[in-house]
Amino acid sequence: MTADVPVVGHVAPPGLHCMTFNVRRPVPHLRSGHPDSWVRRAPAAATLVRSETPHLLAVQEAVPTQVQHLGAALGSRWHPVVTGRGPGGGGEGVGFFVDTERLRVVSERTIALGPDPSRVGARAWGAPFPRIAVVCEFDDLATGVRFAGVATHVDPFSRPAQTRSAELIGRVVRETGLPAVVLADWNAGERSASAGVLAAAGFDDTWVLADPAGRQVSVGTYARYRAPCAGRPRIDRVLVRATPSVGVAVDRVAISARRPAGIWPSDHLPVHAVLRWEPR
Repeated sequence: MTADVPVVGHVAPPGLHCMTFNVRRPVPHLRSGHPDSWVRRAPAAATLVRSETPHLLAVQEAVPTQVQHLGAALGSRWHPVVTGRGPGGGGEGVGFFVDTERLRVVSERTIALGPDPSRVGARAWGAPFPRIAVVCEFDDLATGVRFAGVATHVDPFSRPAQTRSAELIGRVVRETGLPAVVLADWNAGERSASAGVLAAAGFDDTWVLADPAGRQVSVGTYARYRAPCAGRPRIDRVLVRATPSVGVAVDRVAISARRPAGIWPSDHLPVHAVLRWEPR
């Protein structure tokens, strides 16, 4: 078995290690040895996040017991800002684990991906389930830059929901007036209509911004417990948006095919980006 080592791991300032990870919710009634069983996957997921030590970890599809499990793996230095998509904040969660030695949470809010962002728990735009985004403002304690962070999980079934969610996220970020990083399971690839909407709103894909010479082959991030395939859609992506006063550079990107103890942590592959905010 190939040795399991972090694909990024500790990053020194001014680099900011961002990671997005669709945890895959627990599915009941699976035998414990099934690849999709959370009982089987939980130790691998804990090893993954503990060893990667991201400054900003976005999670999708995480129910409260999984949030607790990942929080225990990371330790008390990481502050959870995770909300469920259902009425009252229950159900599958989206949000962040924040390294408090590197980042300070200035503000946090949850919005619905719908025509009325205040209606958290409501379905919209043809999506069969409610969809949300967690929007935070952070102070980078190493660089002094204040930036916006968005974690979200976009609907996989409705193309109108995907494009309108992209439009909404663009508007929300623009209204902050801050540089931003958006970490998401977009449920649509880098050549999709919603990706085009995001590009038109000023977002850049960190995968594209990174130096191709130091970048691995692009693989699909929805691997479903199998070896990833080159050229398949990267539905999990980290996007950034600069402002006239703060630019952004990407030092490194990676798609993780790690299997701690030979076990896939999720049906999605985590995606990493190491950023640098550049005041100008």
